[in-house]
Amino acid sequence: MISLSADSLLVIGFMLFLAVSSIVFMFLSRSSIADKKISKYRSSLFVCDIVTFLSLLYVDYFSKVRVRENMELGESFDLIPKVLQVCYFENTGAVWGILKGKSVFLLITTAIIMAICIYVFIKVPAERKYAAFHVALTLVLIGAVGNMIDRCIKQSVTDFIYVSLIDFPIFNVADICVVIGVFLLMFLFLFIYKDSDLDFLKPKFIKSEKSAENKAEK
Repeated sequence: MISLSADSLLVIGFMLFLAVSSIVFMFLSRSSIADKKISKYRSSLFVCDIVTFLSLLYVDYFSKVRVRENMELGESFDLIPKVLQVCYFENTGAVWGILKGKSVFLLITTAIIMAICIYVFIKVPAERKYAAFHVALTLVLIGAVGNMIDRCIKQSVTDFIYVSLIDFPIFNVADICVVIGVFLLMFLFLFIYKDSDLDFLKPKFIKSEKSAENKAEK
């Protein structure tokens, strides 16, 4: 009889969740879009999202495993002397060590973030101008899931990247993904997209009221 570790079972569970989500997403995409070209482009975007998600999640997860297996807690070594170090640290909080000891709260918050990301993935129009939006959401999702795996397994997150030049808090690959994703979203919202470009995020009743107001003005 094959015996699976808790880590393996959790990773398999996430893969199954991802597979089911993929099927649901593809079904909703095809059922809501009649134009085959748009549907094909949406499918291409989705494949890119999945490949990016799995690739960076793999890098994040197994970089943490390598650190845990080959280093003692608190041990460090230089990658670039006086600039960049690998320093093994277990973080019970969120990114950069904030909210320490709040594992349950962080797990609930992460689940909410994941649900929001999946919802937005379903709603976002299949247009080229939203490609960067897809990238940003994927990065945020990678960061959320990557650190959630650690919290579910051992109630803490493995951090190991330390920029000693500026004494920056220790972080990991998932943290990098979250920060880049959030900053990219902020840049898109502030400088690229107009208010009308984000109408797909608004609830239907708000759209209906706006449409009624426009008709009344005419």
